[in-house]
Amino acid sequence: MAVLLALVTFFSTGLGGLAAIRLRDRLHLLLGFSAGAVLAVVLFDLVPEAFSLDASGNVMLASAAGFLAFFALERYTALHRAREHEHARVDHETEIGIIEAAGLSLHSFLDGVAIGIGFRIDAQIGLLIALAVIAHDFNDGLNTVTVVLAHGNPVRRATIWLLVDMSMPVLGAATTTFFDVPHGILPWILAFFSGSFLYIGASDLLPEAREHDSPMVGIATAAGMAAVFAVSRALR
Repeated sequence: MAVLLALVTFFSTGLGGLAAIRLRDRLHLLLGFSAGAVLAVVLFDLVPEAFSLDASGNVMLASAAGFLAFFALERYTALHRAREHEHARVDHETEIGIIEAAGLSLHSFLDGVAIGIGFRIDAQIGLLIALAVIAHDFNDGLNTVTVVLAHGNPVRRATIWLLVDMSMPVLGAATTTFFDVPHGILPWILAFFSGSFLYIGASDLLPEAREHDSPMVGIATAAGMAAVFAVSRALR
């Protein structure tokens, strides 16, 4: 089931990449909806589930670690990118876009791992994590194509990296079928991914959506949260 749902992210990522190539005027609404959906999964399901598996509350340290890990990864990538722009010659410009696309693909692989581990805990948790990944992988596809094209690469190369990014969640989910996760660390892993999703929703998706000064962004975000809340209640 985890691999099958990861296959849905394949199409979600692909749609994001196609939107980056062909559509621009409605992306802020889709990003707003995605941000609300990702945040709702964290607030209504992942964090409560982590507490239910370990009532001590110490697992929230893992949530903070997940948030800070993704923050550090983004800051490192941004600083590295700035130095490359400052010191690299023009003929290396296309390589910067490839490096960034590879980083996004690694992130997508970890998304697939999160889906697989979620299903190890509970089918409902796995499904809700998959919904969050499906929602924000649209943005991953969008960003993969954007960064490759922005650094002077041809559309053909951007399409190749889009296909790589589309495949990564499936591979990530598949890897979790080859090893067993000790039950004692499951709440910590779940909390870690809740922190990473919190960062993605609040510090990545939502700011990008709000770059468009439209009141509809807030409505779209609320709709995303309401949709996931309704799904999570229906599954209980």
